[in-house]
Amino acid sequence: MLGYLSWRDTKAAVVIFSQNADFSKVLATIEAAIPKQANHKRGPVKESETRFRSVFGNPTDANREVIVTVMAFNVPKWSTSSPKTDLQQAQPG
Repeated sequence: MLGYLSWRDTKAAVVIFSQNADFSKVLATIEAAIPKQANHKRGPVKESETRFRSVFGNPTDANREVIVTVMAFNVPKWSTSSPKTDLQQAQPG
């Protein structure tokens, strides 16, 4: 991701939309993976349950830092049937 940034960029964001059933596991994986990335310097700092902030070195200039925020969102899978149909199916008779 840092390869898409210019020398002037000091902030970046990664937005993740997850449809996984175990969203807590997704968050734990994100938190564990951040320090393993190239040019990682500090963090992650857990700013909320779903937001992590870290500092990375710019790939072309290690003295230049980039603040990267990762935000994760749990997005439920859409059902192919409408809620009205589901309610009608649940009613007896």
